[in-house]
Amino acid sequence: MLLVAGGVVVFAASVLAGGTGFGYSLVCAPLLLLAGIPLTDVVVINLTVGVVTRIGAVLRLRHSVDRQRSTYLVVGCVPGLLLGHLALDRVDADALKVTAGVVAVVAAGFLLLRRPAVRSGEPGAPSRLAPGVAGVLGGFLGITTSMNGPPPVILLSHRNVAPRAFIADMAVYLLACNAMALAVIGLTGGLSLDRVGLLLACWLPGAVLGNLLGVAYGSRLPLAPFRLLTLGLVMVTGLATVATSVGSL
Repeated sequence: MLLVAGGVVVFAASVLAGGTGFGYSLVCAPLLLLAGIPLTDVVVINLTVGVVTRIGAVLRLRHSVDRQRSTYLVVGCVPGLLLGHLALDRVDADALKVTAGVVAVVAAGFLLLRRPAVRSGEPGAPSRLAPGVAGVLGGFLGITTSMNGPPPVILLSHRNVAPRAFIADMAVYLLACNAMALAVIGLTGGLSLDRVGLLLACWLPGAVLGNLLGVAYGSRLPLAPFRLLTLGLVMVTGLATVATSVGSL
């Protein structure tokens, strides 16, 4: 039942991520945690799926990438990854689960309630600090909870980046950040293929298929209701994760 239910969750989250450029870990992390999968395994699974599914998006959208912005996002995630790795040995797993749930609820709430930004006639020189800070926060959340998407998503949403550039920058960032996080986890002995190998073997094909469907048909679907239902589910599962984890603290 875990293999089937988890496969459905991974597939649905990959469809969302393919169509919007983000949202995979926001959906998967709370639900997989509620299914009883340990946080460390959830992080490895989500990071791996993110790497595999973002490769194609980077290749397809490479000409739409804002190289300066994506570079600062990627560079910023490096210290965030190192800080997050240090925190793993010092912070209780249930506290990190609470963090994951809170991040999911806050990010989903922001994306549900935010109003579209108004483009100015002359945007001026973009700040280099904001992408760096978003990268640091994303790197920290990525290696601890696998939820490295919300900080750059909020940044790009605030700047009202065009959809194609939004998805392209997120693809570069997620591919690089997830790959570096997995490298750090692997070098420090945190990869346990005996635990997650079977899950990845069963779920990766569905993740790839879901991502392809999301990319191919995302623009044809009624995206607003779809995102409303999905992000509403994220908020509910995030709150449930917080509630169950607080009871264990």
